Amino acid sequence: MSYLGQLAALTAAFFWSGTAIMFSAAGKRIGAFATNLLRILWGAVFLCTVLWLTTGQFFPIHATPYQIKWLAISGIIGLAIGDAALFVCMVGLGPRIATLLLSLAPAITTLVAWFFLDEKLSGLSVFGILLTLGGIWWVVLEEHSDPVQGSKTVGLLMGLIAAMGQGLGIIFAKKALNTEIDALSATVLRMVPAMAALWLVALLRGQVMRVLRTVRDRDAALATLGGSIFGPFLGVWLANVAVKYTEAGIAATLLATVPLLIIPLTMVIYRTKPTLRTIIGTLIAVSGVACLFLR
Repeated sequence: MSYLGQLAALTAAFFWSGTAIMFSAAGKRIGAFATNLLRILWGAVFLCTVLWLTTGQFFPIHATPYQIKWLAISGIIGLAIGDAALFVCMVGLGPRIATLLLSLAPAITTLVAWFFLDEKLSGLSVFGILLTLGGIWWVVLEEHSDPVQGSKTVGLLMGLIAAMGQGLGIIFAKKALNTEIDALSATVLRMVPAMAALWLVALLRGQVMRVLRTVRDRDAALATLGGSIFGPFLGVWLANVAVKYTEAGIAATLLATVPLLIIPLTMVIYRTKPTLRTIIGTLIAVSGVACLFLR
């Protein structure tokens, strides 16, 4: 049995764990809105450049109207609306709580995929999803003193919107990825409409020049650029590979392991030590991931 989808999802989650820290730092300096616009612009540029290097085209003109429709909807809901909400949550409540709320996405994805895509998961897969999410929640709900900026209520609401956006974005992308389209072209068709939607909002709000001026902040610019390489470029590309080659619910669950993967990074950056609860929760989640490979 090929594990391409599962491995792609775990690699994407590993990349996203690093970008969560980088984007959170950038967002605190230049704001969530500016960070989101710049990272999706960089992501689109990188993806279109790779597509041009591999196919000679900056845009997948070979795609069918059906593929373009569902991938554009997926991009706007998941990468524009969902990620914009995530950035507000991440800046306000921190990357740990933001990624915890985002881990609700697999439940949303699995339920909607059951009815919308007729995807039926085995008992072992369902058990693996529950075990993985249980381990994540056990770890992340441990008492912390994360700094909170702004309204907690707004942050929580934005986190829930982000989870719904990611869950529905995966479902709509899956409809197109079930057809004959490669993951890179699909990623471009998700990223470009999302970028256009966000920059249109910035234009209507008269904030384009203000966002562009934020690149003068060297630290924020470097954090945004680094996060863009591993987030909207490589991370989203790998996430689409995962959605194409495994069930939507399983892909969403493995992508939701970001909170666990953030732990070793924060240990290195902030020199923290894992608690017994963290170790136990991680082992539980890893057991759940193993079930998704053994299904």
